[in-house]
Amino acid sequence: MMFHNRGRWTLLRSSFWLCAVVLACDSAHSATASARKQVRTGLEQHQAGDYAAAAESFAEAQKSLPEEPRVVYDRACALAAAGNREEATDLFQQAAIAREPGLVASSHYNLGCLVAEEARALFGDQPEEADVAAREQGVKLLHQAVMHYRDCLRVDSDHAAARKNLETIRLWIKHMEAVWAQRDREKRRDEMDLLQFLDWIDAEQRTLEAATKALGQIDGSPRQRQAVSRTEDAQRLLADEIDPLQQKLEAALTGDQPADATTAQAVQALNQIAQRAKSAMFRSADELVGRELPSALVAQDEAIDALDEVYRAVAPYEHLLQKATKVEQSLVETTVSIAEDDIDEALVDREAIARDQRYVAGWSESLPARAEQGLAQIEAGSGTHSEIGPPTDEQQKEQQQLQAALKESYEKAIELAPKVTELANGAASDIADEKWDVARPKQEEALKLLQEISPKTPPNENQQDQQGEQNEDKQDQQDNQPDEQQGDEGNQQQDQQRQEKSSEQKQQDLSRQQAEALLSKARQREREYRERQKAQIQAMQGTIQVDRDW
Repeated sequence: MMFHNRGRWTLLRSSFWLCAVVLACDSAHSATASARKQVRTGLEQHQAGDYAAAAESFAEAQKSLPEEPRVVYDRACALAAAGNREEATDLFQQAAIAREPGLVASSHYNLGCLVAEEARALFGDQPEEADVAAREQGVKLLHQAVMHYRDCLRVDSDHAAARKNLETIRLWIKHMEAVWAQRDREKRRDEMDLLQFLDWIDAEQRTLEAATKALGQIDGSPRQRQAVSRTEDAQRLLADEIDPLQQKLEAALTGDQPADATTAQAVQALNQIAQRAKSAMFRSADELVGRELPSALVAQDEAIDALDEVYRAVAPYEHLLQKATKVEQSLVETTVSIAEDDIDEALVDREAIARDQRYVAGWSESLPARAEQGLAQIEAGSGTHSEIGPPTDEQQKEQQQLQAALKESYEKAIELAPKVTELANGAASDIADEKWDVARPKQEEALKLLQEISPKTPPNENQQDQQGEQNEDKQDQQDNQPDEQQGDEGNQQQDQQRQEKSSEQKQQDLSRQQAEALLSKARQREREYRERQKAQIQAMQGTIQVDRDW
């Protein structure tokens, strides 16, 4: 039994499957006359393709020869050919503990074929379309098949079919994992919006940075080389995500309309920052190839910095404020745990914590400008009209409440965000100097101010009551008031469309204003980046020791 090629190796269709071919062995020579007759009948039936009848004949023979493993094996072969995989597996496992090497090897081989056939059935004709659960289960089955083929080869090292199947399964798994990974990347790109995609890239880069830092703690050169190779591959794959990020950036800033000169320059500036992140990622991968871990970490830190610059340029006010508050909350909890000896300071990545604290300062620094843009939009009445129709009284009330809450938040941001920036920068310096007790009150005060800035939108009681009534009367509306229900659903769809259109207009206005603000800061950030790069390289070269045992 071996794999057969059903097509070329392609991304869309590439199936290599086991074709179940089971062979019956000779019957036991010491069997009684009746048993010998049943075995001969079973062999003839098996050769004629009547596998169910053959299985019955071998079962009758097994009654007279219960300890004869070859009869057990014959019956297992017939059951497998008849499609009774579960019972055949049990019998092959019994035959696999026999003393005859050839029988043991054949039993393990057929066990591998049965498991591989189960995986084939699970994947179907389009394994590339398998969901995550099916992939995991199918690959698990194929690994079990590989184990059976290896057991076969331990007994019979010359078993060519087992060796062929083992290698083909290994290659198939490797190929399909690459196909699945590519499809997952494409799906993720399609489903995520700009900020979600940017957050995902940032999280992945931070994970790779942590993995690189851990590489120096791995004992044993072979294991370390494998870990370095995996990290390098993942870093290159992540660098390939920058091009889709740039496409999302351009789409977010320009929309469906041709970009004006200012927006085009802003897109170009953002693309340059994104390209800097991409170059740093590839440079990190190259440094990993040379086992230059300190240099790889410097490049990874540069990539994270560049991603943060992109985020600060494109994130709207609400997103910046929410992220700053969430991260500061996490930083406070970490500092409190260290100060109160709940966690070992040696296990904490102090440099990463200080960096995140600086990022909070940077996000807070961007809040006043965003707040001024928001106030200007409220005063101009941006986003209050719709082509669908005038808003209802309730919708007007909701919008007024929301605008009042946002206006209050904007005004507080203009007043308090500079203080948050000062506190966060001070805490970052304290953390860098390992002064956790000094940093803690600054962090707590910064968090308190961020929470004070956050919009305080009152809950809409009428909307909650309407939702409860809809849940209670849903069946009655379906049975007794279909026309009214359709009208309500139509109104809900119109409300949703109105809100989406308002949000899109608001985002487009904000994007244009952000583009203008971005241009004024691009050159300054570039100079700061160059200075940081030099300082980081000097620091890394002077402080980090690298294990050269590879």
